[in-house]
Amino acid sequence: MSEINRRSFLKASTGAVCATALVGPMTAKPKEILKNSKNAKVYTVFYPTAPSADDTSVVPTSNREILTMLKRKCDGVDFIARDLTRPAKSAISPGEGIELKPSTLAGVINEMEDLRKLEFDGVLIIGQARNYALTETSGLPTIITNVIGDFMGNPYALYKKQGGILKADIDPWHYSAYSKDSEAMFEDLVEKIKLIRALKKMKESRILIVTDDEYVNSYRGDARKSYPPGYNEIILSELDKVLGTKVTKIGSDEVTENGDIQNLWHNDSPEAEEIAKMWISEAEGMKNTIESEVVRAAKVYLALKILMKKYNATAIAFHLRSLIKNPRPEDKVWPCLCTGEFQKQGIVACCQAHLNIILTHMLAQYAFGRPSMMGDFQVYTFHNLSIVQHCEGPFNIYGGDDRVPYILVGHRERDVRGHSQTGVGAVATIFYPPNEPVTIWRINLLTKEVLVHTGTTISRASVFKNHYEEMM
Repeated sequence: MSEINRRSFLKASTGAVCATALVGPMTAKPKEILKNSKNAKVYTVFYPTAPSADDTSVVPTSNREILTMLKRKCDGVDFIARDLTRPAKSAISPGEGIELKPSTLAGVINEMEDLRKLEFDGVLIIGQARNYALTETSGLPTIITNVIGDFMGNPYALYKKQGGILKADIDPWHYSAYSKDSEAMFEDLVEKIKLIRALKKMKESRILIVTDDEYVNSYRGDARKSYPPGYNEIILSELDKVLGTKVTKIGSDEVTENGDIQNLWHNDSPEAEEIAKMWISEAEGMKNTIESEVVRAAKVYLALKILMKKYNATAIAFHLRSLIKNPRPEDKVWPCLCTGEFQKQGIVACCQAHLNIILTHMLAQYAFGRPSMMGDFQVYTFHNLSIVQHCEGPFNIYGGDDRVPYILVGHRERDVRGHSQTGVGAVATIFYPPNEPVTIWRINLLTKEVLVHTGTTISRASVFKNHYEEMM
């Protein structure tokens, strides 16, 4: 690499404000951070951008300020940063501990070669990465952040071929005349960094699939198609390569032979009664079900917790309709209220063994802190209306302590016909607010596709008559 002259360096240095203050975060030793931190680790490079200090009187947001803002906004993320806009004495290479000047491209690229070995999770480049080795060397998910006012020679064809590269924008010079642009750009960058954090959590996650189905991914589609030989091995291998999430599959025997679960089901449980009372007190009413059915739903919730603890799972998909052997029609149960309760705690739980769907739930939860609803999809073509329905859904749609109203009802798929008796089940009809943006999406591991459909919620009363909940 050729040395640059003084004038070129000045033009590359985006205003040397607060340069000395950058020494702390910009020369952090990756080994020291890695040793004690369980956060997502993002290798961050500040690339030279135009103009320079002798070309303008505008004072930009400094690199240190940008980094401080990112750290404040991105909890659970460690930024190991390198500044190419100024010379520095030395920094510790994350690979062999060799001292290198982080202000040189060669030094940064050399460090990048070891990022995978040290279990870094992603790369963030702020400024146009004119040297493509910055995007190719690490092999990690990478965010290229263009600085407004600088050249934007993005080789999109190359990025697409490489995969794992996102684009963002930032306006440290505050060029935009639109007052909210800079803030919106920064928030967009933060959301994309959270995707890297989510990918780290996906690698650490363990899903428990509970079903007597032969396959780990329940699929409903073309009835003429069937699973290929070795399907479980194929999809789990792909999952390991793409997201790194581990899966354990068990069946009904592991449930019905579990002593703790059998004791819970056949005996009184003060804990289940307390949970049921909470669900009932938070509901706006009960219709066609009874308190004892709500208690049994709470027992299912506690049974799922027992299973998750036993199998060291962080997420669960439960596709059984009984906790006991040889169940009668009145012994049928559903995990619908359970999934909503787990979601209050930020834990992903799904009814049915849809691997692609639970993975989609997890990505949204980990990236944005928002719970999801699994839904059966239909289209009301006369009103350009999509209908998504299921027996489960989150009570805290914004991901915090918020709650939406609901009533407790019986389950449509009950084997005991009639209402308000043992065996009708207990689920929730949840009343989501109208005029809210909504995204219907699902990943597909084997095809590497993401299916996306967006819209806005409406009031069911604006389309359907009374008793709509009885249709579901």
